[in-house]
Amino acid sequence: MKFKHIAILFFASILILSLHSCKAKKQIVAAAPIEEKVDADLFSDILNSQFSFKTFSSRLNLNLLSGTKSLSSKASLKIVKDKAIQLSIQPLFGVEMLRLYADPDSLLLLDRMNKRYVKESIEDIKKMYPVGFDYKTLQSLLTNQMFVSGQTNVIYADYEKFSTGRVSDMHYLLKSVDKKSGIKYSFTIDGNDRIALTHMVKPKDNYSMNWKYNDFVVKTQKPFPHKMDITLASTNRKVNVELEFSSITLDEDFELQASIPESYTRARIADIIKILTNN
Repeated sequence: MKFKHIAILFFASILILSLHSCKAKKQIVAAAPIEEKVDADLFSDILNSQFSFKTFSSRLNLNLLSGTKSLSSKASLKIVKDKAIQLSIQPLFGVEMLRLYADPDSLLLLDRMNKRYVKESIEDIKKMYPVGFDYKTLQSLLTNQMFVSGQTNVIYADYEKFSTGRVSDMHYLLKSVDKKSGIKYSFTIDGNDRIALTHMVKPKDNYSMNWKYNDFVVKTQKPFPHKMDITLASTNRKVNVELEFSSITLDEDFELQASIPESYTRARIADIIKILTNN
């Protein structure tokens, strides 16, 4: 009887877990085949389908792989739309190791382990590294939004700045070029008018970035991707980053501010890569 009771409990547990698993899977909105649309209508549908928020906060599981090195860490992300982004990396017991703060005017990186920081204006960064993209681009990438290089807002008439084509029965492709930097960028759009992939490449320097979106779950009537896979590549290096979102909260009343401890020493912008690599 004892074995029988254990077996019943075991199979009951399997059944409960299976039902829970099925329920979780139903939350993910699968991609549908694309429909025939003229360029203006497609662009309009993409903008109308985008995730809307005033403030955004989420816990993250962050996995990074570069060559033979790997890092897995807890993190948290907070965004006040069009004002500030804060990413906190907490690899051990919630202790912050790195903090990235960005607003439309400046970028701040705090290296908690080595008590140093990098702070530069966006304009100075553009002078040293004419990438052609800015705060709006970063916010858009993190929230599955469309962007147009050099613009703070995207309007319906901006469809004229993209060439549009089909890559399969499941995806459209919108392509454009940043005139200042020569960076080519594109958006792969699925049949639900969602951005499935953002791609950026600078052929001259052989730099590229793929930002792929998966596991779309409905949040306030609009789907949001709970998994993002990012690949950054150059001639000599390739870095893969995986972001898994959980406990997403919208429209809380909070502000983000950049503060630097007095004991921290300032580093150069060229040290950003070193800070990230060393840690």
